[in-house]
Amino acid sequence: MLTLLVIFPLLAASFLALLTYGKEKYTGPIVLAGSLITSLLIAYASFSSYGKIQELGWFGISGYTFHITTQLLPLNIILAMLIGIITPLIMLYSMGYIDSKMERPRFFFEMGIFASAMLLFAISGNFITMFIAWEMLGITSYLLIGFWYHKEHAPYAARKSISTIIIGDFSMLAAMLIIWSSYHTFSFSAILAAPSTVYLPIAMILVLVACFTKSAQFPFHEWLADAMEGPTPVSAFLHSSTMVKAGVFLVLVLSPLFFKAGLSELILSIGIISVILGASNAISSHHVKKILAYSTIEDLGLMFVAIGLHAIIAAVLFFIVQAFYKAVLFMSAGSIMRANNEEEDIYKLYGSSSRKSLYVPMLIGVVSIAGIFPLSGFFGKAAIDTAASSNIFAYAILVIIDFATSAYIFRWMFIHSRKNSKAHQSNYAQIPRSMIYAGAITSALVILAAVIFFYISGFLSYYGYSASLSISLLDSIIETVAVALGIALSYKLFILAKPTGEIKTRLYYALFNSVLVNAAYAYIANAIMYFAEGINVLDELIYGFFASGGEGMVAISNKLRLIVTGDTNNYLIAFVAGIILIILLLLV
Repeated sequence: MLTLLVIFPLLAASFLALLTYGKEKYTGPIVLAGSLITSLLIAYASFSSYGKIQELGWFGISGYTFHITTQLLPLNIILAMLIGIITPLIMLYSMGYIDSKMERPRFFFEMGIFASAMLLFAISGNFITMFIAWEMLGITSYLLIGFWYHKEHAPYAARKSISTIIIGDFSMLAAMLIIWSSYHTFSFSAILAAPSTVYLPIAMILVLVACFTKSAQFPFHEWLADAMEGPTPVSAFLHSSTMVKAGVFLVLVLSPLFFKAGLSELILSIGIISVILGASNAISSHHVKKILAYSTIEDLGLMFVAIGLHAIIAAVLFFIVQAFYKAVLFMSAGSIMRANNEEEDIYKLYGSSSRKSLYVPMLIGVVSIAGIFPLSGFFGKAAIDTAASSNIFAYAILVIIDFATSAYIFRWMFIHSRKNSKAHQSNYAQIPRSMIYAGAITSALVILAAVIFFYISGFLSYYGYSASLSISLLDSIIETVAVALGIALSYKLFILAKPTGEIKTRLYYALFNSVLVNAAYAYIANAIMYFAEGINVLDELIYGFFASGGEGMVAISNKLRLIVTGDTNNYLIAFVAGIILIILLLLV
């Protein structure tokens, strides 16, 4: 059953192009049907195969057989269910978004492979299976980010993403070698049950580097904003339940090993830095998809903060609720952009408030990401704030971030809601129904996800996760006040004040630290290039020295060849002459 979960969407994607050749209009419905069937299989497997670990022998070396291993434990079920719920919605949305007949087969084929890779990752039971899925995610994300390769920046964004992720790939490979040498197994369950070894900290640091690259955490976070060059459904999928969640999910699965290795403070520190960078970049950006991308960096940073504080259930809760509100926000952004000729600048996007079927889902997503009661985002953020209350520094940062998040997300909402004389030029009436339906269903899930707070603790505890989840009334009040202040500031700056270009420029250049990060990347790259050029000069000098010496030897040998005639008579005469010369020298 577990194998079927991965094979079914993989086969559907593989045969998609053949089945729809010349009938491109059927690609969307076929993929939607396939994703719905996969969702039903996931739901069935969650009950019928819980706790089962299935191994499929792959190859053997020195008497040991390496296996493809799958498992369904609580965390595996959660991610698999998220994929099963969100994938059909993304496919439904894509049916209206991708309207080019030439692009539809390729798009849905790549999305199908992407979903299969994430499903395999979700149910992986050992490092080998995980790494296969890990690489599939990297390759398919590269294809999807660069899907519109005819655009100027899309190929660059795809190359930047894969170049960053490859760093994590090599780091993961190195970690796997250390783990194998220490434990002689790749099984997650066996490694988690085994005692710590002296090499565990090194291995887990390498795993952590890989997870940070995949989940776009400092200092590997800048690729995610550039990845917005891909189609909006890809962004919605990428940020809600697929690749960027892979890193934090693996840290959740292996969290006992990270705690054994004493890496809690490192995880907490990187999470805090990423939260700050994500929020400040979101404030300074005015491209709607990049705002959401930076908010994802912030969201993932919050999950790492919770893990660093050992608040595993709080991290899992936020892991779930973030998937729903981020999906609906990207869907809303894509619909608004579609109605405004793919414009991304929030100051040039005209209001959809007259189209309630678009405006209401967007509002629900905005309210949830801001952390306003009673939507699911409030419970996710409040749980992390409560967990951080024992660490005054982390708590203060999170409260400030609550303020900043509400400010930048309501800035988009307020600016978008303002009436504009050009609003009539927007084509909201022409947005396909499939996009509207997908956004409406996802926004309903954002509301319903609040119920998860009351059950997640019992679910994880029942299956072996011994932790409790609580929200402090005082922390909730502090969070609410911070959010309210952020909304008030945003309203004052962007509704009452109507900021001029000068004010916006000051704000952007004051906070746009991604420029500094990219400058640091460029500085490091230039330093490496200068070093490489120096090595090249040295190499040329050494080569020139030996080459010139070799040329001299060739010249000498060419001269000597003149006396090598092959005639034995000449050799005999030369020999006798030499003997006579030696005798004369001795007699003199």
